[in-house]
Amino acid sequence: MTATARTLLTAAALGLIAVAPAHAQEAAAAPSMTADRDWSAALVQDATALHDIIADSHPGMHDPLNPGFRAKVDEGLALALRRARTTTDAGGWWWALRAYVASFDDGHVQIGMKDGSYGFPARWPGFLTAYRGANQVVADRLADDPAAPPLDARLIDCDGVGADRLAETRVGGFRGRWFLQSQHALLGDWVFLNASNPWITEMRECRFESGGQTRSYALNWRAIEAADLSARRNRLNQRFSPEFGLKTMDDGGLWLSMPSFNSAPGSTAYVALTALLAEAQAKQEALRTAPWVVLDLRGNGGGSSHWSDNLATLMWGDDWRRTHALPSSDAVDWRVSEGNIAEVVAFMDQLKTAGGDADVIAWGDKAIAGMRAARAAGQVYWREADDAPAEASATPAQAGAAPVNPMRGRVFVLTDSGCGSACLDAVDIWKAAGAVQIGRETSADTVYMEVRDADLPSGLAGIGVPMKVYRGRARGNNEPQRPTYVYDGDMSDDAALAAWVRSLG
Repeated sequence: MTATARTLLTAAALGLIAVAPAHAQEAAAAPSMTADRDWSAALVQDATALHDIIADSHPGMHDPLNPGFRAKVDEGLALALRRARTTTDAGGWWWALRAYVASFDDGHVQIGMKDGSYGFPARWPGFLTAYRGANQVVADRLADDPAAPPLDARLIDCDGVGADRLAETRVGGFRGRWFLQSQHALLGDWVFLNASNPWITEMRECRFESGGQTRSYALNWRAIEAADLSARRNRLNQRFSPEFGLKTMDDGGLWLSMPSFNSAPGSTAYVALTALLAEAQAKQEALRTAPWVVLDLRGNGGGSSHWSDNLATLMWGDDWRRTHALPSSDAVDWRVSEGNIAEVVAFMDQLKTAGGDADVIAWGDKAIAGMRAARAAGQVYWREADDAPAEASATPAQAGAAPVNPMRGRVFVLTDSGCGSACLDAVDIWKAAGAVQIGRETSADTVYMEVRDADLPSGLAGIGVPMKVYRGRARGNNEPQRPTYVYDGDMSDDAALAAWVRSLG
């Protein structure tokens, strides 16, 4: 196992649910959100703990290539503490913490509420916008509200604030990474929503352009039920997770669906992926001779990259992969802290109990020993070295004979806007081997990886914090993967997608 080959742990893999794109879809048992509480004190306590955990365990704190990181950690805390002075309710607490997390512009710095039964009351003006290219247009509205702008009307400004700035402050300021197309696709409908966020205001008047005419609309904000809002948002952002499985299509093409790379032993995804790889191994010849193969990553937000690495070897073989390998990063530095060491130890204990991948377990034991030694020596990083053994004899590829691609048909990797973390690793690995990316532009991640989870003192929320940093990774910091062929249709329509894939030849 190379030093740079895999992403093993994420909040999703270890059980922490990052904030879901649907309204108030956040998980795990916790103290009641409706109990009497000093929300100002809770914000001070939780924001301070978030600051301290990052200072103690995040690799950015000592990263010479990111000299502004320390200031960002302190500035985020300072803003949260200023907001705490006027915080009186759960919304003020929650959205101030979200803004702190968003300020890192890093999908691996995460926060999630623990009470899945609680939803913040939400308000809207009777319509929602969504991004169509660079424009925000009315994409959903109440049919019986004549005061709302028509469908497809383009937003110009609200209360004198331009559409771009409006979205950046109302959504990007609490979600982060607003420079990514994927964030616009998944969260753009939040411009005209307010889920009990006291740090934004409800616009009074907005201008829209429709049919070449510009008109002003006075907004009538009103409550919207959580179920209604969730249904409307799901239609707009088109997030869809297929069932795990391998399907043989009518023309002999094969479709492998992998909506998660969760590596938590015993999880639904872990069991399903283990079975899927076993089936793929049994059908290896069919995979290699199929007229086309789709590796479907819709709904996949990450987990462990060992699944995609193993599938790549099964499909393309060792010789082809050696000559079409993903360029490795220069090094991997792990931030040494007691919390980070404990996280890796706990994960390895789970894996050993479940009889997990021996290669991963061997890596984990090495990592634990290395991090403990670095900690004892007073070092802030443990550098993961590539200690893969040399081959006993040269393969045909190493001897100079060009390997033959065992995949006879075209291989497509289908992505959506939510693809991040180990999902991006999969796209890296499979594209390097020869797959063609199709679908939608992905999300992106920073070079800070391998998330561990921790609870905040209030018990109401959990956070995810990266533990390692890549040095010289081929894919840049917060750089998405862009498809060769863009699909503009409904990403949940399997039949239409299959017909489109066939049309690609």
